[in-house]
Amino acid sequence: MTKDQVPVLVIGAGPVGCFIAYRLAKAGIPVRIFEKESAIPNTPRAVGYYGATQVVFQECGLYDHIRAKGFMTSGLCWRTLPIDDGQGGKRLGKIIAAQPLCDPNDPIKACPSGLLNLRQSELTSLILHEALETGNAMIQFNSELAGILEEEDGVTIKFKNTDLSPVTGCYVVGADGGRSKTRKLIGTPCLGHTWPERLISTDVILENHVDPVFHTCFIIGTQNYTIMTPLTVPVIGEKSLWRCTIAIPPEDKRSDDELLKDYVIHGLYEQVISGPRPLQAKVSAKAIYRIHQRLVPTMRKGRCVLAGDAAHMNNPYGAMGLNTGILDGDALAEALIMILNEGRSDDILTSYSDARRKVFQYFVDPTTTANKLRLHLPSETAAEDDDYLRSLQSLTPEALEKGAKPYFETWRTDIRAVAKEAGL
Repeated sequence: MTKDQVPVLVIGAGPVGCFIAYRLAKAGIPVRIFEKESAIPNTPRAVGYYGATQVVFQECGLYDHIRAKGFMTSGLCWRTLPIDDGQGGKRLGKIIAAQPLCDPNDPIKACPSGLLNLRQSELTSLILHEALETGNAMIQFNSELAGILEEEDGVTIKFKNTDLSPVTGCYVVGADGGRSKTRKLIGTPCLGHTWPERLISTDVILENHVDPVFHTCFIIGTQNYTIMTPLTVPVIGEKSLWRCTIAIPPEDKRSDDELLKDYVIHGLYEQVISGPRPLQAKVSAKAIYRIHQRLVPTMRKGRCVLAGDAAHMNNPYGAMGLNTGILDGDALAEALIMILNEGRSDDILTSYSDARRKVFQYFVDPTTTANKLRLHLPSETAAEDDDYLRSLQSLTPEALEKGAKPYFETWRTDIRAVAKEAGL
């Protein structure tokens, strides 16, 4: 590394990029983040963080900050469509199965139990703030990547805005999402398939009429299968913000713009949201997404390394996308710390790529695929037709512990142990 080089250049100021920058900056490694947008995006995206991710946040000093800004819920459930309440409105559909992530009566929900909830945009801003506070991180907005030139002793990035000077670093981290320019510039395809449905993701203000115990719920038995999850603490009798993401079947040929019209969204709400009628629902944000199951053949090309959606994408129903990205970031940041602070071989980056691809291939991809497919089951028979839902009918503490094990031991990568096994 020469005196003019920045050790690590991070492309993308999403939660994964900011998390990697935070970890590196906290370890004393200078890092610069480049984001093509003018600010952190506020579109409806991820919201919930499972136990393994909570542990990562706790170990690096972020958990208490996130917990203070967010809130906890007890688990997930699967329901039928809302049912007529006999008074012109609709009540919550019947619970088909429930997956507790802690004791629902536990008021504390200490790490790593429960589901930690905080909108992605707020999480990103929080992590970025903590990264900048170290004094070792900088961010530059309005900086769209246009070129990557790798040489023997470093890698230079160029920008679409020619007024911005090229920057040279030792390593480049591509954490710039599913449409990653980094991935395209290093010539790495993202292989797999795109599901035929589209998703309308909305943030909506609703009054809370009942306490459902398991606030995050999947509504099945309809072509418009849906997930509802709270974005702010739901209090009975008060209004709060919810995420409502609704699937649009492939035979619906309306354009994205048409589907995002208020009358279309409110028509879908009538089917999937419970409560008195006329339904009082105010949309505060909305977006259309496609559903992908894709993985790159390598997450490392020379001095460039990918993480998060830049490397892999999966069905978002089940909240495994951003969690997987943060766990990528955990492993990659530790690998770069080993290389830059401890003088270890950068072959560790190849081990990182191999390990995280394996996690996606053998755990994340099949799990998220199953998460989607069970939403297509008839609600009347889903509890028997699906092995996972069937297993939730007779839960024991032993069964819960066994089911949780891969979400801690397989999902997260101990990169130091991987490097040791590889003799690095």
